Amino acid sequence: MMEETEDQPEIVSHEEAVQAEKEAHERMSLSRESTPTKDQTPTVLAAPSPLPAFLSNASSSPKTPVLPTQSSHRSPQPVVTPALPPVSPQIAPEDRVKAPVTDQGSKAAVSVIPGQSLFGWFSGNSLVHKVVEKTKSSMESVITTLDPGMREIINSGGDINLAVTSAKDNKVVPVREAFQKVFGRATVTGYASQATTAAQPVGFTAGLKGAEERISNLKKSGEISSDLTVVSVEGFIVEILPDRWFEMSCLLLKDPSHGIEVQTFSQPTHIPTEYVLTAQDKTPSDYPLRWSGLAVTIGEVIETAKPHIGHADWQMVLSGVSRQESLKLAAHSLASIYKQKLPTSFVS
Repeated sequence: MMEETEDQPEIVSHEEAVQAEKEAHERMSLSRESTPTKDQTPTVLAAPSPLPAFLSNASSSPKTPVLPTQSSHRSPQPVVTPALPPVSPQIAPEDRVKAPVTDQGSKAAVSVIPGQSLFGWFSGNSLVHKVVEKTKSSMESVITTLDPGMREIINSGGDINLAVTSAKDNKVVPVREAFQKVFGRATVTGYASQATTAAQPVGFTAGLKGAEERISNLKKSGEISSDLTVVSVEGFIVEILPDRWFEMSCLLLKDPSHGIEVQTFSQPTHIPTEYVLTAQDKTPSDYPLRWSGLAVTIGEVIETAKPHIGHADWQMVLSGVSRQESLKLAAHSLASIYKQKLPTSFVS
């Protein structure tokens, strides 16, 4: 007969089954008798006996957690007492530790010089000076915007004082605005002066010659001192390319006290050739100043051909840029070159 393996279940006989059933009935009766009443305290049961070997190998079903039953009596809640703030120990003044004072802290402190007033401190402070200058510049901008005529009064003064060899606004105003923009403050005054060249100078040489003669005639008149700085403006026409004529202006500055002389020219304005031919035809052959130009200006020829344009500012109609704007750019360049040639001590 073959030997049984360990995995096969154990065979129980009929007598063992009857004996097990009797023992089960006895245990049930004992458990009923030992059930406590309301007045009796429950007895503690012994731990159950281990399961048979054939049941221990079987897979166990998932266990459900057993929730603890709530007790009928609630536990007393703890009494919460408010926490008191920590009391810092009192330290005597002589026992306190003093922090060392660094050199940077001592430098940052504002030192007050004995005998110096508050207004003296304000006058020597660079920050206050910048704030005052900014406020002053803003106020001047507001005033000149509301009344453009105040610009000449506000920006006048300073170390720059010069004369212009013309009393016309289209020459004096651009020179004044350019020098005041470069130097900050400048006094510019216009004086009427004429040149001995032709009415309409032709060529760069004739333009420069007319500007020099205006300065010379103004000083001879005695209206200005001989050492005063003078700016002269003289317009002329020039044939830069064949049959291509342009109108320009020569700006000449002479500063006898510093020995400075600067020349510059404005941007060219194109002139239709027929206007130049008409001016040549109206100039007599025996004109004494023929060497320097024509007897009739281009402005007069344009005014005759087109009366609605006029001779005052025909550059604006032909090129879109007025003569005053063109002179202002040239005068700004003239003032900048003049400032570079001046001594540093004089400019500062």
